[in-house]
Amino acid sequence: MENAALIQGRVPREIPTSFNHAPTRQKRIAPGPTPPIRNRFRAIVPIVLVNGLIAAAPPAHADRYEFDPRRTEVRFSYVMAFATQRGRFTKVKGTLDYDENAPEKSKVRASIAAASLSTGEAIVDSKLKGADFFNVEAAPVISFKSLDVKAHSATKADVAGEITVNGITRPVVLKVTLEPHDDPALKFDVGARKFSATTRIQRSAFNMTSYQALVEDEVNLEIEAIVRPRKRRQKQAGR
Repeated sequence: MENAALIQGRVPREIPTSFNHAPTRQKRIAPGPTPPIRNRFRAIVPIVLVNGLIAAAPPAHADRYEFDPRRTEVRFSYVMAFATQRGRFTKVKGTLDYDENAPEKSKVRASIAAASLSTGEAIVDSKLKGADFFNVEAAPVISFKSLDVKAHSATKADVAGEITVNGITRPVVLKVTLEPHDDPALKFDVGARKFSATTRIQRSAFNMTSYQALVEDEVNLEIEAIVRPRKRRQKQAGR
């Protein structure tokens, strides 16, 4: 029968590979159980949430602010003969890179013309500008550069950095406050902010060691400034 089938061109359904063995049949593997819909949902939800958070997070972008030279002042105070003496620097330049969504990434740079020192007393000004103190001829610029920012709230932060006085650079930490300005004269200046900072240095760390018996070592520094967005100022200037 099988020979006849071959001759007629028909192939039998099963041909034994050996006369001593029955033909083998391929076993069908039953598919495994389908995971419950609830389990599949649990696996998908975390992925969806992560992707959603990434998409919703605003990109970090710092806006550049400039210190308004007409409304920026650096004041200093020290004790001499048991009385507090005060002075100020009137020529200050600076920039602030600030992002409300990432204040810890802010950067501050400032430079002060040492010769702009003023106490209201010509004799005192001359002495402080001389070689015993700020030495303005040899070191005409006082500068600050931030290195690290630790935000404590939406408006307050500790800004660690380096200050250079009398040609000598030392670490310093500024206590900084940044908030909307309350100056009525700036009511139309959208985006402007009030920048305030305080710190304390030792004059001896900057080679100012004269008159130690009369003048105390600690010097308090205070910065008051109005900072304006650079882009907005440029647009207004171009009108």
